Amino acid sequence: MYNPIQNTKGGKIGVILTDPNDWTARAFVKNIEKRGANPIPINLSSLSASLSTADFSLFSTDLKDLELDALIVRDVGISFSLESISFKFDLIRQFESSIPVMNSSAAIQNAANKFFSFYLFKRAHLPIPRTTITSELDVAVKTIEEFEIVVVKPIFGSQGKGIIKLESSEPDLKLKLRGLLKERGVLYLQEFVPNPGRDIRVFVVGEETLGAIYRVSLRGSFVSNLSQGGRPVKCELSEEMEELAIRTRKAVGAYFAGVDLIEGEEGLFVLEVNGTPSGKGINQACGIDVTERIIDLLFERVNFRT
Repeated sequence: MYNPIQNTKGGKIGVILTDPNDWTARAFVKNIEKRGANPIPINLSSLSASLSTADFSLFSTDLKDLELDALIVRDVGISFSLESISFKFDLIRQFESSIPVMNSSAAIQNAANKFFSFYLFKRAHLPIPRTTITSELDVAVKTIEEFEIVVVKPIFGSQGKGIIKLESSEPDLKLKLRGLLKERGVLYLQEFVPNPGRDIRVFVVGEETLGAIYRVSLRGSFVSNLSQGGRPVKCELSEEMEELAIRTRKAVGAYFAGVDLIEGEEGLFVLEVNGTPSGKGINQACGIDVTERIIDLLFERVNFRT
């Protein structure tokens, strides 16, 4: 069980966010204030860096003081260029060199990269659907013929955007794949797991699973993300769900995570892990505020000034 530090008065906790009205961002701010510390909202796009032979500094047009005791990452935002997203993660790494940061830049990137996260899941001996990543049209066609039904996902993507389902019997399959290859450059093809029209999001903080929700798809849709119209429903945690969720969190090196499982005919499979999960759905369905426990864990790692 957690044993949070009580004397946090005067501490300054940065909250990296893009939307100050986001439910999870507001919950982080609220729970930091409840602990007597000062939340400092930070949009990475507002930060600049200055380097010279003698000096290095980070500064912001919005903030006078970036000397923080710790940092929590709600989200880094959507970036439309490699330079922009790389710079944002480099900024997080600079904070990591001097203060506790949750989750780390490495953990968030491990989780966000569907190919590399699946490689980490495989190394951790987690159950995963068969998956092929390729830039070769013939390999993609043979994969779909073997799997019969596949889910095509962006390697970097969120909120269920850009996900489509293809079947081996589909007319003009090669034409569709050729168009996707032209658009994406590489195809992430995952065997479709027949399921009850839902997946499971388990929330993990440290060694504890706080709860889970079913994300129920809209009728006629196979995508269950809440941002795509999925509905959150309370899910009773089983020992298997708890074990898989904790092992998945550890596989990507995160302190906290939202772990997505799916119920297949052969049992549970790990689909994805989110290193910056929203806490809104589980709060709506179960009344659980996961951000409170996340802040507790962060405070355990901080030695505040008295």
